[in-house]
Amino acid sequence: MSRFPVTPWKPHEPRFILPTFEGLECRLGLSIPIWYKAIDATYLRSLVAGALKKNLWEGLKDLGPELASLLKSGVSNNLRFKLHVLSRDGNYLASREIDALYKPGASFEVDLSRLISELGLASRDYLIVAVMSHGRMDAHRSSPGSFSMTYVDQDNVAIYRTGAFARPLNEGRLKSHVGFTGINPKILATDDFVSSLMLINHSSDPDYVHAARPSSVLIRDDGEQLEGDFGEIPPLGAREMSVVDLFGSEVFDFLKPFGGKGTTVTTCTGVTLASLHLQRSNDNRQTLLGIEHSRPAHMNLMGIVQH
Repeated sequence: MSRFPVTPWKPHEPRFILPTFEGLECRLGLSIPIWYKAIDATYLRSLVAGALKKNLWEGLKDLGPELASLLKSGVSNNLRFKLHVLSRDGNYLASREIDALYKPGASFEVDLSRLISELGLASRDYLIVAVMSHGRMDAHRSSPGSFSMTYVDQDNVAIYRTGAFARPLNEGRLKSHVGFTGINPKILATDDFVSSLMLINHSSDPDYVHAARPSSVLIRDDGEQLEGDFGEIPPLGAREMSVVDLFGSEVFDFLKPFGGKGTTVTTCTGVTLASLHLQRSNDNRQTLLGIEHSRPAHMNLMGIVQH
């Protein structure tokens, strides 16, 4: 496996992994709120108040890493960004640091398709690790707003939003995980549409080496189920599986009495995974029609009682 040639991010730098898709225009954007401050009085009060609730030693153990991270990130409100390109198997391929400094109120956007071309990489599916120089100094060490991912072809636009975080993920020495459970209550398998699930085996540790192997269950409204093996997801890699990949072509007949609708429950022991839910056209092109992060948006849940 090809690893990062240098340390790709520091513990205090918020980051997340997002997919690109061959043949689609892929864009990454973030608008930095005008109110954003790396540190403010509210944060300091909560930090001190939390430490005072504990004994001296416990308070120092909490304050030490927090203050060290604050010093490393600096108190500047300006942000820088860098991007690392990985294969879907989690292999490092290239990096690009954005040559700009962004202040509160500014907008940040990158055409990832053009970036991939400029880096001399072939047109195919990739993963991008987006890293920002520092974020909000809060309990989640998060980005000061939600990133937006936009995917465009000649006929369709698909968008999802998510945040970047600097908290420990799948890094055993800092934080272990019981496991992952993801539920999608709006699965489709019809003549026109097929749902897919993409899982990303992410970590805050650049040297993460543990593969994940989730399993999925498809449930229809009468309680009948189909079981499927999601397959192995390499460390820092991603895997997309349609309901046909997971449960076979019988999924169409299985869901047909219920309008082609069902619910999937996907589980994996010992790791946490990022999940994306995709809707594709059921034709030779398998066009990406929609994409959601973690779970369908509220508007997609309104028809569940009709299953």
